[in-house]
Amino acid sequence: MKRLSIIACVLLPLFVTARQTKTGRTQYNFTEIWVWEYKGKDGKKGEMAIYREPKLNYWLLTAEAYGNTDDMCDWILIKPDGTYYFAYKDAELGGGRTLLKMKQELPKVKSIPAYWKTSAKQKNFGNVSMGFPVFKGKEYKVSYLKTRDYSTFYLAATKANFTPLSIFNKLDTDARLPIRFPKDIPGNYIVLSENAEFPNGSVQYSFKYISHTEYHIDLSEYELSR
Repeated sequence: MKRLSIIACVLLPLFVTARQTKTGRTQYNFTEIWVWEYKGKDGKKGEMAIYREPKLNYWLLTAEAYGNTDDMCDWILIKPDGTYYFAYKDAELGGGRTLLKMKQELPKVKSIPAYWKTSAKQKNFGNVSMGFPVFKGKEYKVSYLKTRDYSTFYLAATKANFTPLSIFNKLDTDARLPIRFPKDIPGNYIVLSENAEFPNGSVQYSFKYISHTEYHIDLSEYELSR
């Protein structure tokens, strides 16, 4: 779903005029923001911030997460069943607002794989001054024999569902997250840090904190396209 296909969807004659009746509930308030810091293969450093609605276990991605990889996208609503809503505002088409829906089958992983080797090391992540307790992460080491890559992770169990985020960069969309969460662990584990070593470089990221926030979206402000 690249930019040209997005514009094509907007121009379809079957443009949907009904709003709320097609999406059900339309207004959401995200009360948490989860923040990681990272350094990519190119050495670029940054932060990735993702909003969460804890009662529904919904995530919301904005430019604070995917940066300028999709400058036409206002936000992306992610449901735990693998439903994604992409909210677009197209200046080239007079500022029209379009809501695109995508449903993706999610991987079902029940346990941490055997090749994830745990150790006795633990480490705390978070900032209690933000109003949330810290996570106590447990160390895992993973070796990839085919590529000679290896990673050191810290994981902790959580009520959040990370499965829809773990496959996000595989979706057919322009938006990309700077952090790629592993797909081969259960979704109720948060990756608190990864230190990955490759023959031609390395990648690091680390969880910083959860903070209280107020971020509102309204799906009815966008026309649902199909």
